[in-house]
Amino acid sequence: IIALSGQITQIHDILISSKMNGVSIKIRSDDVLNPSQVTGWFNESTSWYYLTIHQAHGDTARLESAKLFYPINRIEVIRAAESLQIGFRMSIPVEQFEFYYSEDPPELLLALRFPISDVMASLSSERPKKVPDLTPTSNRKQIWVKAFYFMGAGLTGAGFLAGEEQKGWEVPMGIGMIGMAYVYENFIHRKKK
Repeated sequence: IIALSGQITQIHDILISSKMNGVSIKIRSDDVLNPSQVTGWFNESTSWYYLTIHQAHGDTARLESAKLFYPINRIEVIRAAESLQIGFRMSIPVEQFEFYYSEDPPELLLALRFPISDVMASLSSERPKKVPDLTPTSNRKQIWVKAFYFMGAGLTGAGFLAGEEQKGWEVPMGIGMIGMAYVYENFIHRKKK
C-alpha cells in the first residue's frame, strides 16, 4: 500500500523497549507506512539517531513524552511541512538499524543495534557480584533434582511403552535417575541442613 501524494499519515505514539543487543522502537500510526516514506541515520558526533517519516504528522508534545528506556536519554520531535523528524539521543552508539513494517496494526518497528563490544561491556557490568560468606538458604528443591525426577519418569514411561520385544536402556536408566534424586533429596541433602 503506497501513501498517495497529499495523504498525511498521523503518528500516534512511540513505544520503546530495551533489548540485550539494542533497542526496539515501535511507531504506531493511523495508516500503513511505505518504506519510501521512512529514512534514518545515526550522527556519531552528536549521538543522535534521526528518523524522518515523510508525509506524516503527529502531536510533538505527546510523542516526546514517550516513556524512555536506557540507552535512550531524550526524544525530540520536529514537524516540518510534510514530514515528521524524530530524534533519539543515545547513550551508546548505534552500529546498525533496520525497519520492519506492519499493516495490521499499522506500525513501524525500528531495531537499533549496538556494537558487540558495548553489549559485552554492559553485560559484565550487570553481573551480580558474589558476596562472600553468605550461603543462600532455600527450602525449594534444587533444579537438577526436579529434572532428574522428570527425566527419570519420562525414560521409565518410554521404556514401558516400547514393549518387551525391544530391550532398551530407558527403564533402568529412568529408575536409576529417580533413585538418585530420591537418595539425594531425602538422605544427603537432609544431612547438610
